[in-house]
Order: sequence, then C-alpha cells, then structure tokens
Amino acid sequence: MCKKVYLFLLLVIPLFSNAQTVTDTPSSSANYPQAIAYLEQGKAKYMEGDYQSAVIAYNKALELQDSLVDAYIQRASAKSILKDYEGALKDYSAVIRLEPENTSAYYYRSYLKHELGFQRDSSLQDINTAIGLSPSDAKLYARRAYIKAHTFDLQADEINHKSAIEDLDKAIELDSSNPEFFRQRGFSKSQQGQTLAAAADFEKAITLDPDNADNYNDRGLIRLKIEDFQGAVEDFNQAIEINDDQEYLYRNLGLAMYNNKDFYGAIEAYSKAVDLISEELRTRKFDRAYKFKLTNAYIMRGASFVALRKIYEACEDFSQSYELGEKRALNYLKKYCRP
Repeated sequence: MCKKVYLFLLLVIPLFSNAQTVTDTPSSSANYPQAIAYLEQGKAKYMEGDYQSAVIAYNKALELQDSLVDAYIQRASAKSILKDYEGALKDYSAVIRLEPENTSAYYYRSYLKHELGFQRDSSLQDINTAIGLSPSDAKLYARRAYIKAHTFDLQADEINHKSAIEDLDKAIELDSSNPEFFRQRGFSKSQQGQTLAAAADFEKAITLDPDNADNYNDRGLIRLKIEDFQGAVEDFNQAIEINDDQEYLYRNLGLAMYNNKDFYGAIEAYSKAVDLISEELRTRKFDRAYKFKLTNAYIMRGASFVALRKIYEACEDFSQSYELGEKRALNYLKKYCRP
C-alpha cells in the first residue's frame, strides 16, 4: 500500500469545542488592548496567506501579554505551514502549560511529535490525554489509530494494526460519515490479511467520497492482491481521471496492465511514471525513495518491452536502471542483452 501524504495545514480557529480563547479570560493589564490588536493583525495576515508577517504579529502580542492562548495556538499553526515544526511544538507546549485541559493542543502536539519522529509512546501519551478530555470526538480515535498503524509497537513486537482497527471501529461508531476513517481501517485490515473486509471499507469510502483518487487507488491495490487485474486497471484509471499528476498511480496502473497482459498499456503508464519521477528528481537529487521508484519503473517498462519482443528498448531501460544504481537490473541485462 502506498504511503499517503497528509498535509499539515492548521486552521486559525481551534478544532475542538473546549479550546479556550483569549476572549474568555480578559486581562486588566495595560498592555492587553495593544496585545489584542497585534493578535488581530496576526489573524488578518494569516488569512491573507502572509504567514511570516503573521508570526511577527503574534510575537509582538506575546511580548506584551505572554498568557494569550490564542496567540500561541495561531502562531503554532503559522509556524507549521512555514515548516518550523520545532517552534510549533514549543507553542503547543506553552498552551498546555497555560490550559492543561486544552484538547486541541494535545492533539496537535501529538501530531507533531509523531511527524518529527519522537518516541511512539510520547505521541500516544498526548493523544490519550486528548481522548480523556474529549472522549466523544471521533477524530481523536482516528489519529491514535494512525499512529498505531505507522509505528512499531515494541511491546506487541509488531505494528499494531489490530489495535488501530479497534480505534477506527470507535471512530466510525461516533461518526460514520467520514470516508477517511473507512479508508484508514481498510488499510489496517489489508495489512492484517483481511482482504474482503478491507475491500468493503474502501467501497464505503468511495461511496462517501467518490471524488477522492486515493479511495480508488486503495481499492485497486486490493483488486491486484486478489488478481482481479481488470478491476484494478479500472480503479487506477478512475484515480488518474481525478488526479493525473501522481506518479504512484501510473506505476500501479502499469503493474495492473502488465499482469492483465496489456503490455502496450503498461509501457504507456510506466513512461508517464518515469516522466513524473524524473521531474521530481530534478528537485530531489538525493532522494533515495524517488530514485528507487524510477529504477523500478525502468525495470517494469523493460519487462513489458521483453513481453512484446522489443529487446532493444528493453535493454535500454535495464541499462538506465543499472546506471542509477539498481543491482537487480544486471540480472536482466545478462539474460536479455548482449555484453
């Protein structure tokens, strides 16, 4: 299953109903009105998309009034967008010091700890606290499930998809209208070998959100697994119709077409994947993951050429893969290509 990228874009308004704002606790300090003015200035800059200026305004607000919870929350959001994740983490910690029952601060601090590679237990501790404060919020269970499904549990000696599924069961019990919950649960079920149950969850995700390319991609991967290659081709094509600039969709389509013995279609799909990955590598020259994707696309396109007895083109692809450092390509070169 391809790993999805989750965009960390926080809103100015806290997501949770119990999040407190500065207007709840007015101060008698002489600096308070000016601090609020800077806070409002920061909000305006944030809404304009000028996050750097928003941070400067929030800094000034906090210099005048260092207990403004709203300023810390919104500065953390702006810092996250600016990729100052360490700074955002400190701001959420400041919110927790000021308001130990602020659910959103625990949620976002947990998120950042996980994304920054902190210890699994540390991010789980924060999300557990958030759940204790807001036990009826479905998003919290889904987030905890995500952490469990993407980190190794030393105690269980595995990635604990079983526990993740239990959390997603709870999230869906609380909110059965969120397609992401079903997609997450489908992923964990597929990792547990529950193929048909995973397929049912992806079907539900598609029903709830038919315009999401990843839902079709995930169902396509399940269909690949059960060797429904034509169904997989249809799903990957549908995903590409929605989002035509994701290299992994073309690689998945190429694999489905290859297995479906549509070798011309596979070559076309892998060629598009090669173009997209090569474009990415122009800005990610040392990205090993992208280089592996590129070498794999060359090998699979080469294999498609072999199936069509186009050996010259196949050898060109195997050579490209080998030159990029893929040692497996040497076996293909020895088998199909002259020294």
